[in-house]
Formats: sequence, structure tokens, C-alpha cells
Amino acid sequence: RVVVLGKPKHFTIDQQTYFKLQQKDGFDWIDESSLEFESLSDLGKAALLIVNKAQTTIDQSFQGFYVGAIDNTNMNPATDFDGILNIQTLAATISSTTNDLNKENFINLPTTRLDNLLSALSDNNPDTFGYTDNSISEQMENLTDYDISSNIFDDTLSIGLFKLQATPTTNNTIKLALNLQETVVGSLDYHRLINDKLGGEALPFRIETDNQLPTMDVMVNDFVSNRKKSTYLNPEGIPTTKIRFKTSKITTNSIPSLSAEFGATNLTTAQLFSGFNLDILGNTESLFALGSHATSNLSTKVIGDVPKKLDRLLDTVENTERFDIDITVDGGLSTIYSTTQTLSTESYDDTAAVPAISGFRTSKVDSVLNTDHINYRASWNDIVTRFVTFAEFRRKDHLHIVDLPRSIFVSGEDFLTLQDNSKNFSKDVFNPIKSFSSLVNSSYAATYGQWVQSSDSVYGGLSYCPSSGYLAAIMANSDSAFDPWFAPAGFSRGRLTGAAGLALFPTQKQRDQLYKIAVNPIPSFPVEGPVVFGQKTLQKLPSAFDRINVRRLFLFLEKATKNTVRNFIFEPNTLLTRTRVVNTLTPIFENVKNTEGLFDYLIICDERNNTPDIIDANELRVDIYLKPTRAAEFILVNFYATKTGTDFNELV
Repeated sequence: RVVVLGKPKHFTIDQQTYFKLQQKDGFDWIDESSLEFESLSDLGKAALLIVNKAQTTIDQSFQGFYVGAIDNTNMNPATDFDGILNIQTLAATISSTTNDLNKENFINLPTTRLDNLLSALSDNNPDTFGYTDNSISEQMENLTDYDISSNIFDDTLSIGLFKLQATPTTNNTIKLALNLQETVVGSLDYHRLINDKLGGEALPFRIETDNQLPTMDVMVNDFVSNRKKSTYLNPEGIPTTKIRFKTSKITTNSIPSLSAEFGATNLTTAQLFSGFNLDILGNTESLFALGSHATSNLSTKVIGDVPKKLDRLLDTVENTERFDIDITVDGGLSTIYSTTQTLSTESYDDTAAVPAISGFRTSKVDSVLNTDHINYRASWNDIVTRFVTFAEFRRKDHLHIVDLPRSIFVSGEDFLTLQDNSKNFSKDVFNPIKSFSSLVNSSYAATYGQWVQSSDSVYGGLSYCPSSGYLAAIMANSDSAFDPWFAPAGFSRGRLTGAAGLALFPTQKQRDQLYKIAVNPIPSFPVEGPVVFGQKTLQKLPSAFDRINVRRLFLFLEKATKNTVRNFIFEPNTLLTRTRVVNTLTPIFENVKNTEGLFDYLIICDERNNTPDIIDANELRVDIYLKPTRAAEFILVNFYATKTGTDFNELV
């Protein structure tokens, strides 16, 4: 049997159809081939499905993910590298549903747009002038470190996922570079095995990815893979089913040169192959777009129900044992949602005026608020509350960085609030900041009184961005170079790298005003540039947890303790076990103490907190007392003038 695969067909399906596909609801494999697919059930006639589970897109510059595949007929290095000859991309997207699949047409991407060579002559070609190395076709032929050109791999495919993106290494701004991201090499035989190079049991060698890749899933028709039967290897280990792609060589090569590749054992069989109209399948020697085409027309981008979308997203990462999260960021999402709500628009335009912010630019905010003002703040708080609740009450293990509304600092494209001489800091910046930040009271959240100007890599120029992303980077760098219990602020750990400018330049007095209401200021200095000058959480009442370094210290130790003590679950609740718990935890806390995170600590796990009643309840209790180190946020230096003859020993 020879299975010939032709040019793929591209469909953009909705989420419901994707779920049905995964659950085999209205879909199942069919022992029948087809060139037309009009519904989900018709996809069961396909030999191979590649699903874009990461929901990546192709943008208007044709950047995105592209997938290519070759068989083993052209693996000899003495032959030219020509498995990939062009790129097929998308210029439009047509949405499909379960009962109505709409095929999207590929268009050819000019090779002049590429910074890579797709194909190349081999060094065995007499016409080659200077051997070209590392073409995309050559990469595709070398996805394995072993030879798969022999007939025992005639059922084997090599699939490569490439990312096409703009490259800064050329002066031509339209040039795009291909980079290999994911690879799959395997047999279409579901039961095929291959030896483990490290020894041990043989490993599955099937092409199906079984949800192992982050971007795509490869699914094979059961009637091609023999999943419900046995392997199609013959007693000599040679597959009785050959998998071949329809390429231009089928129509240009002679029958004898193709006979072995397509399983023709004699001239009559070969002629039968030549009599079949393979042209209707289309050629496959291309990289094909994986993902729907996305336009950059802001008027067509519907924001939708952001709170519900956010809830669904947070639900997927709520399991603390599966997902390790230290920081979540607003990323301007609260601004996007509150702006669209107050302007009653479906799309977001960051340059649009937001009249509702004017209600907070007064000395008595509550006395002038109308419905628009209240709804604007409530919409902002709706998003922030979901993030903070997720951090404090659902996962209880990370810090959330809140972004204040853009309209407080910037209006239009780049007009700063204090550029208007009629406005001042106290009424037009501080009061709005206080009105919004006062809604949040949690040591699991922090906010910064700033929006940051950065370069726009998509449209060019500069634009103002939320500061939360920069702060997450600062905290990550601080964790890497120091530890989580060091304050992510100051000249050592709080410098904003990559910032082109700031939306607010607070003075010393203004910084003090912001810090008093638990909003961390970010001033700019002539030499050092923008620097974070605060590390308060949004905890309103004074406590140890009103500082970020203390909150993150406790989060770190709570995670470390949880990961340690779970190893003692179901152990005998005896003195030996309790002693082992203390001895295992002590090095963790001792390390934090030695690296300036704690002044001291005490771990109690003995008969004092494990009474007979506690033991009979099948519980083992550990009490940990900590003296966290505080950061020196205020340095007071006093100068004294003395007489010439003064003895300093008498003064001090």
C-alpha cells in the first residue's frame, strides 16, 4: 500500500469545533479519502491533521508559524536539498463551524522577502559554485541524528515547525527570517517502536504527538496508522505501507526513478501510478501557514467580555501543583476594559479621549462623580479585583502588579497630563491615582505611579506602555542576582532598563505623597535614568506585609515549606517524623537568615503543638515564627556645626 499525501487544506475553526474534534464528538476517522471537507465529520477522511492548538496567528507582515513536512525519498546528501521550495501563507481568514468548514486559500510568499534560502544544490552538483549551507530544505533532511533514507523508514515523515519573523540583521525592513522551533520525526504506524539511545525499553516512534508539543498537535487517521490493528511491518522489519508526498518530482522524474520510491515492483505497476492523475492532490514541497490570518485593523478587533475571558484563563492555571507562578501583571488589561466600557466601544484605541477621568481631577472627588465616572472606575476595579482575588485567595502564592489607568498620565497619542499648564500634580494626577488605588487593599498586590514610554517594534516610533511588565522584569532580575527578599527598588535593583521615557517625573515631595498612599513612584535621574523608588504593597493598614520584600519572603518560604512537608504525608506521626521535618526545614530557613532575609526564626514541631488530640485527628502541625529583615527605605543624615575646640568624644 502506498499513501500519497497532497497539498494541505487550511481551515480556521471555532473553539466549540476544536473541543468536538478532541472529544470525537461528531468526528471519527473514516476509511475513505476525499479532496473536499465541508463539515467536522468530513475531516475524518483526512490522512493527517495538524492542529494549531496554541492559536497562533499570521499577521499582516506574514509573520507567524509555518509547518513543512518531507518523506524519506530524498535524504541522500548527494542529491540537491529541495524538499522545501516556497512558502504558502494566508491573506485572509474565513471562520468555520462544526457543520460549515470554509477552506482558506494559500498565496505564495515571494522568496525575495526571505533572509533564508529554502533550497540549495548539494556539493555533489557540478553546477554548484560555492556550496550553500543550512538551507531550510537541508535542515528538514537533518531533523534526526541517524539515517532514515533506507526502506525501513519508508513510512516515516519529518515535520518541522518554523517561526517566520522580522530580522534586525539586514538593512531591508521587509526581510523575514525562518527559525526552526519544533520538530517531529516518526512513523505513521501507530505501533512502531525505536530503540532508546540511552538504553532501556524501546520508545514509541509514531508521528502522532499525543499533546506533547506546545504549539501543534499531529493526528493520524486510524485506518492509515493501523491503530486498531497490528503493526504493518513485515517479518523483515520493512513497512508494507509507504508514505509519500506529492511533489513536482513525480511529474518530472522518470518511471524507473520513482518505481522504488512508490512501491512499484514492476513496469506494469509503475505505469498504473503514472496513469493516476496525481496533479489534483497539489504539491507539498512548501512551508504552509499554521494559524489564522490576523489583521491589524483596530476597528475590527472586538475586546469582548474581558472579565469572563479572564476568569477562564485564570481557571486554567489555578492548580498550584501544576503551574508555578511568582508574579502576575495587569499588562494594561484594566485600562483596555475600562476604556471600552466607558466609551461604549467594542474595540480599544489607546489614543481615544476618556472624558470620565475628569471627574477625579478635583479636590472633592466623591461630590462630583456621576454615573460615567463611577462606571469607569468600577470597570477598572472589576479586572483588578479578579487578579488580586486570584493571587490572595485562590492560589495564595504570588504577587500581582496593578496598572493604574493610562488616562491619568497620558491622553491622545503622547500628550502628558502635566504638559498642560492649567493642570497640577495634586489635583490632576495625585487625586485620580488615590481614587483608583484606594479600591485595592491587599498585601498580594502592588502598584506604581507610572506609564513607561518604549519603542514600538510593530508600528515603529514610541508609545506609552503599562509599567507592570517592567516591574516584573525587575523582580525577576532581582531574584536571579539576589533573592526574592531583597527590595526590588533603588539604584542596585530598581533601574528600568529599556525605557525610552516616563509619563510622570515626580519631585521628592510628590514621591513622598505617592508613597504615603502605597503607590510606588518611579522618578528619573540625570545619570541613572528611571529608577523604582518604592516597594510598598497595597496593604492599607501598617504591618510587616505592607512591604514587597517581606511579602515575597513569606511567599518564597511558604512554597519551600509546602514542597518539603508534603514528602512526610502518610508518614507515622511520631517523634522521629517530627524531628525529621524540623531537620529538613532548618537548612532552608538558615540559608535565608544567612543571606539577609531573616533576623531569626523558630520552627516548632513537637509535643507542644502536636498534642494527643491533634495526633488522633491524623494531623501533624508545624509552627514557624519569623523575624523578617526590613529594607532601609529612609536614610536620615544629620549635620552639626561645632566650635573649633570641640572634643567629638564628648558629643557622641
